[in-house]
Amino acid sequence: MSILLRKLSLQCRGKECLKLIWKSGGKMREKMIYNPGIYQLREESLKRMLKIIEQRKKSKKGGTIFFGDSLIEFCDLQKYYSYQNMYNCGIAGAATDELMWITDEAVIKYHPSRVIFLAGTNDLGNTLQYSPRIIANNINSIAQMITRNLPDVKLYIVSTLPCIEEYQGYNAVKGVRCNTFIRDIYSCIKEFVDSKSVIFIDAYPSFIKDGYVMSQYYADGLHLNDKGYQVLSEIIKNTVL
Repeated sequence: MSILLRKLSLQCRGKECLKLIWKSGGKMREKMIYNPGIYQLREESLKRMLKIIEQRKKSKKGGTIFFGDSLIEFCDLQKYYSYQNMYNCGIAGAATDELMWITDEAVIKYHPSRVIFLAGTNDLGNTLQYSPRIIANNINSIAQMITRNLPDVKLYIVSTLPCIEEYQGYNAVKGVRCNTFIRDIYSCIKEFVDSKSVIFIDAYPSFIKDGYVMSQYYADGLHLNDKGYQVLSEIIKNTVL
């Protein structure tokens, strides 16, 4: 376990928080000595994909899909939302490349009436280190796949949330993650994605006060705690009626 993970483990309580930390930082490259920026599928991601596919077989058309990375997967939808027929299709650790690969299985084949999509921060991590424009272009590709295959769907794209850079920025962990790039992702998304086909939800400002990230909303500097999910869900519910 790295020095950062030890530090975070002392500041977080409970096995769930430690699980978030391990999934966010400890599994991306595993023991690979060489990786020229190629995202690697891991056993946990594959199992999660299969679970999403199995879930779909019992799903009802016209539901609400929550799609994205760990901020989606680790969210207890029943606790924070009251939409009928909700399906959690988040994949912890997923970058936008990986989400593109499973958009059909995790979104389109569900035939939802609406999709709430949040992703992007993992692309800034150690393996890929993508630029905000590349991330936004991937998100645009996902948005086009969804809206062109489901022309009546309502697609909501939620802005990537800020991180506490002391714990999760590039000076603390490998990668290029910083809040300047995270904010640039949303700006590029609004530039690339057709605003006629999607609805944008800018949640980023609600996690900032006086120029600083509000640490009371975070479990480990990247993932949200209960208070953080309460804030995020209220923002989303104010737009997704």
